[in-house]
Amino acid sequence: MKKTTLILLSLIAVACQHQTPAYKAKLDVKTEPYDLQFDRYEDVLFNLDTADFQQELAKIQDRYRVFLSGDLNDPDAVKYLKDFAIDPFSVMLYEKVKTAFLDLKQVEPMVEDIFAHFHHYYPEIELPKKVFTCVTGVIIEVPPVQIIDNQLVVSLDWYLNQDEAYDQIGMPKYMQARTNLATLAKDVAKELYVNYLQEWRKQGQVIDEMLYYGRLDFFVEAMCPTMPDSVLLGYSSGQWRWAVENEGQVWADIVGNKRLYDSSLDAYMMFFGDGPFTQAYSNDAPSRLGEFFGLNIVRAYASSHDGFDLKEFMERKDLRNIFQDSSYKPRK
Repeated sequence: MKKTTLILLSLIAVACQHQTPAYKAKLDVKTEPYDLQFDRYEDVLFNLDTADFQQELAKIQDRYRVFLSGDLNDPDAVKYLKDFAIDPFSVMLYEKVKTAFLDLKQVEPMVEDIFAHFHHYYPEIELPKKVFTCVTGVIIEVPPVQIIDNQLVVSLDWYLNQDEAYDQIGMPKYMQARTNLATLAKDVAKELYVNYLQEWRKQGQVIDEMLYYGRLDFFVEAMCPTMPDSVLLGYSSGQWRWAVENEGQVWADIVGNKRLYDSSLDAYMMFFGDGPFTQAYSNDAPSRLGEFFGLNIVRAYASSHDGFDLKEFMERKDLRNIFQDSSYKPRK
C-alpha cells in the first residue's frame, strides 16, 4: 500500500508540474524591495475649510503641486476645485473610498511589488518615489492611474468593486466588473509600460495588433506574475473559459477568412474594440479576442525559447518574426 501511495503521489506531482506553463518559470524572478511614500490627497482636499477655500488651497499647494499646479489667484480655478470638493457626488465617492480603503495596507505592498519587478528589469530608469491617491469623480476619459511629473497618481474611486455609484455616471456593466483591487495592479503595471517603454506606432493589420497587445499583456504579467488570466484580460471567469474552450474554432475562422492581415477599422473593432461581448461569435464570447490570441502567441514564444529575456523581448521591433517563431498551436 505504501509503495502504491508513493507512486500515486509521484504521478500527481508530475501532473502538477505539467500544468504549470513553461513561460511562468521565466517570470519567476527574485526582486529587491522597493519602498514608496504614499500620500492621500483625498483626505486633505475633502476636509479643507470651504469658508476660505483659496487660502486653504494655498497652504497645501507645495505638497500637492501635482494636483494644484495652476494659478490659485484665478477665481475660476479656485471655484472649479471648490465646486468639486462640495459636490454631493464627489463627497459620496470620497466617503465610499474612506470605507473601502480605510488604510492602504492592501494597496501599498501590491504597488511596491510591481515597482520592484519593473526595477529588476529596468534598474536604469528613475521610477517615482511617491504615490498620491485621490478621488477624481470617475471620469471615463481620464485614466485611473497616471504618472505625472514622475509621480504616481491613483484614483481610488475607480476601485470600489461594482459599487452602485457607477450606475449614476452610466458606466457600462462590463467596465464595472473591473472596478476591483486586482485591476488596480494591472493599471499600475500598464501605466509603467505606457510611460517608460511604449513607442509611437501606426495601427497595423490584425496580426500586428495581436502582437502589440499580447506583448503589453505579457509585460503586465511579468510585473504581476500571480495575476489570474481573467483579470489580465479584463474578463469574467466565464468569459475566459469561453475563450479557452473556443480558441481553436475562432482561430480557424480568423485564418480561414484571412482576417489576420486585415487592416480595416471594422476588423480592428471586431477583435480589439472593448464591449460586453463579440457578437460575431457569441453573446458569451468576450470582447478583444485579438488581445487574447496575442497573449497566447507571446506566451508560446516565451515557452519555446530557452534564452528568453523580457527586456530584450520588449525592445524587439520584428513582431512578425515573433509570430513565425512562436510555434503557436491553439487548442482544438
